[in-house]
Amino acid sequence: MTDIIVPVEIGILIGVLIAFALFVRMAVSAGTIRSLQFQLAGFLSIWTISEVPRVLNSIGALNLSAFSLYGTMTHTASMVAFALFIVYRFSRFVLGGKK
Repeated sequence: MTDIIVPVEIGILIGVLIAFALFVRMAVSAGTIRSLQFQLAGFLSIWTISEVPRVLNSIGALNLSAFSLYGTMTHTASMVAFALFIVYRFSRFVLGGKK
Protein backbone atom coordinates (compact mmCIF):
# COMPACT_ATOMS: atom_id res chain seq x y z
CA MET A 1 0.00 0.00 0.00
CA THR A 2 2.78 2.49 0.83
CA ASP A 3 4.36 1.75 -2.55
CA ILE A 4 1.37 3.47 -4.15
CA ILE A 5 1.12 6.35 -1.67
CA VAL A 6 4.69 7.65 -2.05
CA PRO A 7 4.47 8.33 -5.83
CA VAL A 8 1.09 10.00 -5.31
CA GLU A 9 2.49 12.19 -2.53
CA ILE A 10 5.47 13.11 -4.71
CA GLY A 11 2.99 14.12 -7.43
CA ILE A 12 1.14 16.22 -4.87
CA LEU A 13 4.43 17.83 -3.81
CA ILE A 14 5.23 18.70 -7.42
CA GLY A 15 1.73 20.14 -7.87
CA VAL A 16 2.05 22.22 -4.71
CA LEU A 17 5.40 23.61 -5.82
CA ILE A 18 3.99 24.48 -9.26
CA ALA A 19 1.01 26.21 -7.61
CA PHE A 20 3.41 28.12 -5.35
CA ALA A 21 5.39 29.32 -8.37
CA LEU A 22 2.20 30.44 -10.12
CA PHE A 23 0.95 32.32 -7.06
CA VAL A 24 4.31 34.08 -6.63
CA ARG A 25 4.22 35.05 -10.31
CA MET A 26 0.68 36.35 -9.85
CA ALA A 27 1.77 38.42 -6.82
CA VAL A 28 4.72 39.89 -8.69
CA SER A 29 2.59 40.84 -11.68
CA ALA A 30 -0.09 42.47 -9.52
CA GLY A 31 1.62 45.85 -9.56
CA THR A 32 0.71 47.11 -6.11
CA ILE A 33 0.62 45.59 -2.65
CA ARG A 34 -2.84 47.03 -1.99
CA SER A 35 -4.45 45.20 -4.90
CA LEU A 36 -6.72 42.25 -4.23
CA GLN A 37 -4.69 40.18 -6.70
CA PHE A 38 -1.48 40.69 -4.73
CA GLN A 39 -3.09 40.07 -1.35
CA LEU A 40 -4.84 36.92 -2.52
CA ALA A 41 -1.72 35.63 -4.26
CA GLY A 42 0.38 36.34 -1.19
CA PHE A 43 -1.99 34.50 1.09
CA LEU A 44 -2.27 31.55 -1.28
CA SER A 45 1.52 31.41 -1.65
CA ILE A 46 1.90 31.06 2.09
CA TRP A 47 -0.90 28.51 2.16
CA THR A 48 0.61 26.35 -0.58
CA ILE A 49 4.13 26.40 0.85
CA SER A 50 2.71 25.31 4.21
CA GLU A 51 1.62 22.06 2.54
CA VAL A 52 5.22 21.04 1.83
CA PRO A 53 6.00 19.82 5.39
CA ARG A 54 2.77 17.77 5.43
CA VAL A 55 3.70 16.05 2.18
CA LEU A 56 7.25 15.42 3.40
CA ASN A 57 5.77 13.93 6.58
CA SER A 58 3.52 11.66 4.48
CA ILE A 59 6.47 10.48 2.41
CA GLY A 60 8.52 9.82 5.52
CA ALA A 61 11.18 12.43 4.88
CA LEU A 62 10.19 14.33 8.05
CA ASN A 63 8.63 13.19 11.32
CA LEU A 64 6.16 15.86 12.34
CA SER A 65 3.80 13.75 14.44
CA ALA A 66 4.72 15.71 17.58
CA PHE A 67 3.48 18.90 15.90
CA SER A 68 0.18 17.62 14.48
CA LEU A 69 -1.97 19.43 17.07
CA TYR A 70 -0.11 22.69 16.43
CA GLY A 71 -0.54 22.18 12.71
CA THR A 72 -4.28 21.75 13.15
CA MET A 73 -4.50 24.86 15.31
CA THR A 74 -2.44 26.86 12.81
CA HIS A 75 -4.59 25.62 9.95
CA THR A 76 -7.75 26.67 11.80
CA ALA A 77 -6.30 30.10 12.58
CA SER A 78 -5.27 30.60 8.96
CA MET A 79 -8.75 29.67 7.73
CA VAL A 80 -10.31 32.16 10.16
CA ALA A 81 -7.83 34.83 8.97
CA PHE A 82 -8.66 34.03 5.35
CA ALA A 83 -12.40 34.27 6.06
CA LEU A 84 -11.90 37.65 7.76
CA PHE A 85 -9.82 38.84 4.81
CA ILE A 86 -12.55 37.86 2.35
CA VAL A 87 -15.29 39.45 4.47
CA TYR A 88 -13.24 42.65 4.81
CA ARG A 89 -12.47 42.92 1.11
CA PHE A 90 -16.03 42.05 0.11
CA SER A 91 -17.49 44.60 2.53
CA ARG A 92 -15.17 47.28 1.13
CA PHE A 93 -16.35 46.36 -2.37
CA VAL A 94 -20.04 46.46 -1.45
CA LEU A 95 -19.83 49.62 0.66
CA GLY A 96 -17.54 51.32 -1.84
CA GLY A 97 -20.11 50.81 -4.59
CA LYS A 98 -22.83 52.64 -2.64
CA LYS A 99 -20.93 55.92 -2.18
